[in-house]
Amino acid sequence: MLSTPKPLASLSSGLLARKGQARPAMRPQGFANLASAGDALGWNDMGDSAPVPPAAPTVLAEREALREEVEREPVSAPVEISSATAARIRRETAHRRKAAFTLRLDEDRHLRLRLASATRNRSAQQIVTEALDAFIASLPEVETLVAQLPPRKKR
Repeated sequence: MLSTPKPLASLSSGLLARKGQARPAMRPQGFANLASAGDALGWNDMGDSAPVPPAAPTVLAEREALREEVEREPVSAPVEISSATAARIRRETAHRRKAAFTLRLDEDRHLRLRLASATRNRSAQQIVTEALDAFIASLPEVETLVAQLPPRKKR
């Protein structure tokens, strides 16, 4: 039983991609817009008619997220302390030489402090002291408490 041969199917773009996902790689040549330099030959690999602007660098998105986090963070109200407590703190911190304390930093902050120290040719001690002085100067209540303390005793 000889049957008639089936017609051969033609291979088209519709057979190469799922329906709805296929995009033409080339526009019809008769309608090419020669004004745009990138599409002068009608080729457009993405299938879009207009070029897509590049996405913003991730560092800009991270900066914006950090800015929003800082703005959202509630600022704690200063705690009221008495003059007696301030006087006790003065007695406990009175000494003839400089005080030492341990500052624990995460790896990223430590790296940045060391790099800042190298680029500014200043010690980490100087950088941290300057930052601390600027922070304390921004707290008017600290100066108010210091002004209320009795004068230091001479040694």
